[in-house]
Amino acid sequence: MAAAAEQLRELGEKLGAELPPSDDALAKLLEQAAECLHGIEQSPGSSVMEAIQPCLTAVAREELLKHQDEDVKVLLATCFCEITRITAPEAPYSDDVLRTVFKLIVGTFGGLNNVNSHSFGRRVTILETVARYRACVVMLDLQCDDLITDMFRTFLEIVSDNHETNIVKSMQTIMGHIIDESEIIHESLLHVLLSAFGRKETGISSSTCKLARSVIEQSAGKLEPYIKKFLTSSLAGDKSSSNGHIDHHEVIFNLYQCAPKVLKVVVPYITGELLADQVETRSKSVELLGELFSLPGVPVLESFKSLFVEFLKRLTDRVVEIRVSVIEHLKKCLMSNHSRPEAPEIIKALCDRLLDYEENVRKQVVAAVCDVACHAFGAVPIDTIKLVAERVRDKSHPVKCYTMERLADIYKMYCLRGSDSSTNSDDFEWIPGKILRCLYDKDFRSESIESILCGSLFPPEFPIKERVKHWITAVTHFDKVDMKALEQILLQKQRLQQEMLKYMSLRQISQEDAPDLQKRILGCFRSMSRLFTDTTKAEEYLNKLHQLKDANIWKMFTSLLDCATTFIDAWSIRVDLLKSLGEKHELYDFVSTLSVRCSYLLVNKEYVKEILSEASEHKSSGNTKLISSCMNLLTAISSFFPSLLSGFEEDIIELLKEDNEVLKEGIAHVLSKAGGNIPEQLASSSSVALLLERLCLEGTRKQAKYSVHALAAITKDDGLMALSVLYKRLVDLLEEKKVHLPSILQSLGCIAQIAMPIFETRGEEIISFITKKILDCSDDTVEVSADKSEWGDSSHSCLLKIYGIKTLVKSCVPCKDGEAHPGIENLMGILKNILTYGDISPDKISSASDKAHLRLAAAKAVLRLSRQSDHKVPVDVFYLTLRISQDDFPQMRKLFLSKVHQYIKERALDAKYACAFLISIGDYHTPQYEEFKHNLIEVVQICQQVKMRQLSVQADVNLLTAYPEYIIPHLVHVLAHDPSCPNIEEYEDVKPFGPIYWRLHLVLSTLLGEEGLQYSVPGMKKESFMTTLSIFRSIKCSKDVVDANKTKTLHAICDLGILVAKKLCPDEINASEDQTVPLPAQLYVPIQNDETGNSVVNDEQKWLGCENVLSHFESLMAANIAEVESPTDKMLIDETDEFGNEIPLGKIVQILKSRAAKKTGKKQKATSVPVNTGKDDDVLGLLREINLDNQGNLGESLKSKPKKQEMDVKESNEKPVDFSTPKRKRSVSKSRPHSAKDSKDIDELLVHSVSREKTKNSENKLKKKSRTDSIDTDLVASPTSTKTPVSKGKNGAKKSQTEVSSSSAKKSANKDSTMRTADLASLNGSFKRQKPRLVSGLAKCSTHDSSSTDLVGQRIKVWWPLDKAYYEGVVKSYDSAKKMHTVLYDDGEIEQLNMAKEKWKRIESNGSSIKQKKDLPGTNQGRAQEARTPSSTKAPPNQHKSIKTSSPLKRKAKPKAPPKNKRRKASGGNKYVEANESDASGSLAHSHSDEDVKSDGHEEKEVAAVSSAEKERTEKESKEDVELKEEKADVNGLRSKEESDDETLSVWRKRTSQAT
Repeated sequence: MAAAAEQLRELGEKLGAELPPSDDALAKLLEQAAECLHGIEQSPGSSVMEAIQPCLTAVAREELLKHQDEDVKVLLATCFCEITRITAPEAPYSDDVLRTVFKLIVGTFGGLNNVNSHSFGRRVTILETVARYRACVVMLDLQCDDLITDMFRTFLEIVSDNHETNIVKSMQTIMGHIIDESEIIHESLLHVLLSAFGRKETGISSSTCKLARSVIEQSAGKLEPYIKKFLTSSLAGDKSSSNGHIDHHEVIFNLYQCAPKVLKVVVPYITGELLADQVETRSKSVELLGELFSLPGVPVLESFKSLFVEFLKRLTDRVVEIRVSVIEHLKKCLMSNHSRPEAPEIIKALCDRLLDYEENVRKQVVAAVCDVACHAFGAVPIDTIKLVAERVRDKSHPVKCYTMERLADIYKMYCLRGSDSSTNSDDFEWIPGKILRCLYDKDFRSESIESILCGSLFPPEFPIKERVKHWITAVTHFDKVDMKALEQILLQKQRLQQEMLKYMSLRQISQEDAPDLQKRILGCFRSMSRLFTDTTKAEEYLNKLHQLKDANIWKMFTSLLDCATTFIDAWSIRVDLLKSLGEKHELYDFVSTLSVRCSYLLVNKEYVKEILSEASEHKSSGNTKLISSCMNLLTAISSFFPSLLSGFEEDIIELLKEDNEVLKEGIAHVLSKAGGNIPEQLASSSSVALLLERLCLEGTRKQAKYSVHALAAITKDDGLMALSVLYKRLVDLLEEKKVHLPSILQSLGCIAQIAMPIFETRGEEIISFITKKILDCSDDTVEVSADKSEWGDSSHSCLLKIYGIKTLVKSCVPCKDGEAHPGIENLMGILKNILTYGDISPDKISSASDKAHLRLAAAKAVLRLSRQSDHKVPVDVFYLTLRISQDDFPQMRKLFLSKVHQYIKERALDAKYACAFLISIGDYHTPQYEEFKHNLIEVVQICQQVKMRQLSVQADVNLLTAYPEYIIPHLVHVLAHDPSCPNIEEYEDVKPFGPIYWRLHLVLSTLLGEEGLQYSVPGMKKESFMTTLSIFRSIKCSKDVVDANKTKTLHAICDLGILVAKKLCPDEINASEDQTVPLPAQLYVPIQNDETGNSVVNDEQKWLGCENVLSHFESLMAANIAEVESPTDKMLIDETDEFGNEIPLGKIVQILKSRAAKKTGKKQKATSVPVNTGKDDDVLGLLREINLDNQGNLGESLKSKPKKQEMDVKESNEKPVDFSTPKRKRSVSKSRPHSAKDSKDIDELLVHSVSREKTKNSENKLKKKSRTDSIDTDLVASPTSTKTPVSKGKNGAKKSQTEVSSSSAKKSANKDSTMRTADLASLNGSFKRQKPRLVSGLAKCSTHDSSSTDLVGQRIKVWWPLDKAYYEGVVKSYDSAKKMHTVLYDDGEIEQLNMAKEKWKRIESNGSSIKQKKDLPGTNQGRAQEARTPSSTKAPPNQHKSIKTSSPLKRKAKPKAPPKNKRRKASGGNKYVEANESDASGSLAHSHSDEDVKSDGHEEKEVAAVSSAEKERTEKESKEDVELKEEKADVNGLRSKEESDDETLSVWRKRTSQAT
């Protein structure tokens, strides 16, 4: 160290003298000095310090500090670092010099970005020295804030991935020391750190972000308050400082990873951004949160839980792009950590958007769930994937296709991970069936499904054995629909291959050998093109393909069509074929599809071999389910590609020998399909025939059926010799006891179908045996079970009879086209007896269940016979068959109707059997009504398709029978001959005609109503209407062939049908077109005129009861519709739409307004008062008005203001309706705690029918109503008033009498039309209680004081709303403390009532009743005079007037106290409503100005109707009310102006409340 000190002394002298002229020489001296200083220890002795002092002084010379050479600067910085180390903790220089020194040191850090520089090592040394010895802290003492900021900026700019860990660590250490030792953190320094968080900005590397995050994480405690301040100011929108260029979202994203505790302060701000109106703001916040929550390994912070919930809610954002962005981020969340705690919540939120109205959102949800499922099996529950799979039925075709492709991807991943223990063996085996089911979607064709099955379900290199295992397991999940779809694809594949082979053979023929070659080729193309989605395009591409001259292409097609080609070879050939064409070739896509469909990629010989092998393996394990799956798959293949079984005959025979019933049945079925294609190999083995014969004799019925068909297929070239031998043996065994008779009967029936000549040789013996020994059998065991009345399994003898019936049916219906057996007439007689008696004869004893089973079997036999020999089915048998749908056993009805539906859908049965659906219903309340209606619609649509097809080809044979309207003549005949059909002469009671009406209405509404069919062809509805009328008129010109006495009934039903049809099609009533319709000859014969021979036209002759029946049941239907669509139900409005998106309040108001408009109907148009529609959309104003009104109503209740009067049309001028049902509890209100009446079901609504008598009563009420209108209006707005009384408006404000009179006068011209409209509206079918109309100008009034003892001993009648009737009784006592009257009803029931809250009438001694009304006060002489002449006539129900007839029960000196609430509530609602409601019409909105001023003539009539005692009481009460009114006139007058200003909004609010 001493030598170094001496050397430093010398160097100091040299550097202290004149500097060397060259920079290199100076650098050399400085380099020596740096090396010597490095050898000096820290804090040396004084001698050493004295020796090195010249050097310390020399290097600090101004000339050196200002030197511009980079090497010199680096060496000087190195020296200063060593000097600082040596002299620590003392400062070697003054503050000014030290500032310059540190500036020089910091300047050297900038060169660290060049790792290849020769001075890079020295710069690293300087950095490490500063970090190790905390020299940077001195900069804080020197207040070098700007220099520190520059150093931070330099570090963040130069750091890179090329730097070693120690360099980055030193930078981090220096920056950490500075932050930790600083008393305050300057804003500029913080901004430098936070500016490093900018992933999207150029020039900011990931290393910069990492360094900044490391520094902040290290010094989070120190920086937290400063970062919080920055974030709050930035999020609050502070752009004045340098905050503007820093993206606070980037800052939050990085802080979330390094200092998450700091971010608690930003939660409210980000929540606000998520809820902001600006789309861009919401989008940015969604992007930020999505990136935060999807960070791998970073859980959701506790403080961010609320943000996560709100983030999920953005899935319902109104902007599609935001919803899609949220879905994408949620997918990343699950893929980063699928086991996170929030995963179930995320998956549920995604599934909720599967029904989003935007197809792109639905598609993104499918993509997200499927991506996560493929990424990690088990991350998504199976139920969720099944829910996503339902999108294959989406309304959008792209979504359907995409979902199907993604399901195939999931299944492919499942197959690749077959050995993965995280998945069960068959978790995803339902996917192939789901894809196959798409074939029934009109948007999919077999080529797209087959492409998925061949190329997407399995990887190309997947072994055949594994493919077959998966297919077998998948088939276990198939139902009949899925299996049928697979067979349909194989069928189309077979057809295409056959046409392609035919075309390939035609290509080998020269034009000379076949002149019509081109025509035959075009025929092949036309046939093949029909098997593609776009027929025209496919034919065009086939013609272009025909022009290709490349022989190699056709050679490859030949190889693909060869069934011996293996799967791997076929796949490679297809790849080579497409490669030879090239992706840019116009035929590339078409050839890609064609090569799949005409090849054996889906099924081949390898598949058959593996299926047989799997069946043998599962046989030993006893897995019946998988064995059955193998047989089903093998049967489907053998049905369409039997040649694939060639070469596996020995394996098939071995399986047939196995002692397994499922295998035997399956192999027999396979042989019945493919036996004809491989007869040589099978016929050579004699054991096959013996095995099959044994199954025919001893096997199950299915085994016997398949075995007979298999024998026929195998021995068809031998003249069916084996079948003849079997037949003889079967007949011989019939008489033996120890035989399996069910199998023998099945075998005989199948032989009859296949080879009728063989069956006819001994057919009489078989028929005789079945008739006498089976059907006419009297078994002793039957008597034991004769008391069995419940539906259940049939007895053994019953089963034998059913099997015998089936054999007889098969003997009469050959399998192939041919004439029916002559014995069908005898069979029909047997079936008729069974349908009638439940057995072959009425004297047979059997249980009800067995009879039901036999009747069902006979009905199915008739259906089977009718499929090919409908003309052989007698009319009575046809009717007996239809009446099975009315049987007492519901199981029997269901089985029969399902079979009818199946046959009609398969177009194998005449549509007239659809009458079974109609006669099985009594009215539209039948539980199965909607199901039968749906089935009927399907039948009509099928007939419509057949009709359109016949019209397109101009077919004229049996054209009319294909019309769906052709069901009508059969239905009319069925209804007329139905045992329940009433006598048409007794039409006074219309109820028995209900079944006829409802059945006619259902079929006609299906044919003519818009709800039944969508008429896509213009004019089709008119044509259907005219055809329907023509059929009815033709029937009226005919008579009944079966029973002439039923002709009048037929005509009456037609009259009713014509009226119903005209009601359904009112626009077509004037159509005059007519056509001659041929009716079924077995049902109708035209009525001939004796003179001319022409048919009699009696269209004008109508059944007298027709109108009554129609009006009755139409009103009943309208009443039930009104019951369903009640105001309480309409009040329920969801806060979200069908897709889960929020509904704005304004839209809810519009819904309410539209409902009010629909409810009021045409009556709204009758009012002529203009409404200020400008306020209609003022939602806030509406809410304010409602709130103020609610407060006002509360105040009125507390102040005991008068209640409104109660009135009703039904109780005004006629006696209460007398119902046969017992009284029900009158209210669900809690204000009736003391009711002692029995509590019935308060939810039941009594529906009455509207008869002619009631219509007359309604007309009488209207006449009385028109008189009371003028009286009461005059009482409200008398022109003789000299003072200005005030009226209570809707919101509690007052109006002057002058304003009311003026407003009413303006509307007097329209009063009559409004009245008429209101009257008509009151006669509609609705039985809902109507809301009373308010009358502008109605003065405030008081009610009778019902809490007195004056009522004791009086007879009254009390209104029960649910019964809609008054019940009479006597007031027995009065409790003044509780203000409750005790009423003893005439039926003995007792009830305590607060009469102020009830609707009641006092019964006079002469039997008349006086309704308790509100008094009408007066403020002038005119009013007093009106009060002295009270009215006993009811107020009209369509007007709301507070006029109350005076009563002797009222006290004169005491103002009456109104009830605080009304007893009667709206159904299920919370608001009390008036007990008397007027018609809900549009005039309600103008109720303040709709009233007219009437003449005084009616007043005089009213005066004459009241006793003198009542006059005196009324006069005194009115005077008292006048005095009270005059005292409050000034206060009330101030409110009239307010009401006038707010009138329009009040009216609108009332309309809105009515609509709800």
